[in-house]
Amino acid sequence: MPDARVDHAGAQQKLSSVNNNTTNLDTHVHTHPSGRAAAFGHHLLARWPSVLGVLALLLNNADGPDPHVTGMIIIIASTCYLAAAAIGSRRSVWVMVVVASVAVVLAGLTGLDPTVTMLVMGTGFAIFGFLRGTDRREVGLQALAFVGFSAIALTAMMSSPTVALYLAAAAALGHTVWDVVHFIRDKVVSRSLTEACFVLDLGLGAVLLLAAWTMPPL
Repeated sequence: MPDARVDHAGAQQKLSSVNNNTTNLDTHVHTHPSGRAAAFGHHLLARWPSVLGVLALLLNNADGPDPHVTGMIIIIASTCYLAAAAIGSRRSVWVMVVVASVAVVLAGLTGLDPTVTMLVMGTGFAIFGFLRGTDRREVGLQALAFVGFSAIALTAMMSSPTVALYLAAAAALGHTVWDVVHFIRDKVVSRSLTEACFVLDLGLGAVLLLAAWTMPPL
């Protein structure tokens, strides 16, 4: 009669061999290039607002750093923050980004001043927010930010090249801080918007400062 202990030891050895092979297979799958590519793609998908911010940064700097373009972007961003507060919906901010962008394009095509168009829109949303009375304190805070950032951006648009670079950079970096504040507060606008806006604003500010520092003296 076969020894039961010998059969049991053999079974354990076979089971250990199967487990080792399975572990080696899992290690091979996780370290395979296609596995790493899938993990990287999943990470990019999870950070899609940052990816969107980088794409917007590249698009708006395709022809080099432009204080006027940066100033317009900051005015648009401030308008969208104000609009979301006036409407009382965090998710509406992405809709407002599209609406504001379309308004700027249409203004340019119809001969209107895109900057004036955005300033009128921002003022309109401020009035709407106060009349609606959803959260007048928040609307007032966003209205003050809109006025402040717009004033810096407008001054940059009307200044000499070097001064314009520094002022536009200040507006962009200032709005970067505003993005961080709202990401932490988790109010007014969605965190996905603050993340995308943070990447764009920080990139714009850095590019403008670099351009100002490397600009040959007049």
